[in-house]
Amino acid sequence: MEEMKVGLMYGTSFVFTFFFVGIYSCMISEKSIKSGAMYGALFGLALGVSMGFGSYSYMPIPLMLAWAWFIGTLVQSIVAGVIAGAIVRETPA
Repeated sequence: MEEMKVGLMYGTSFVFTFFFVGIYSCMISEKSIKSGAMYGALFGLALGVSMGFGSYSYMPIPLMLAWAWFIGTLVQSIVAGVIAGAIVRETPA
């Protein structure tokens, strides 16, 4: 466990969360749970392909692990999108 850099792990998670919600807040015009889920799905597809199959292309990992990383990332991103959609709301005019 000495190799783990826990502070860096939390820091990168915070930065990722900040930009995930920031992009949703600034770039998605219709703020809703459905929009959040769609945003999360698109984000998850892009991230999952690079994380799962991108890693498979240069690391000696089983194909099933690549699929697991892809699906896990996709599901996690959809859930994050739903949460962002539920929290970030339209500002009244």
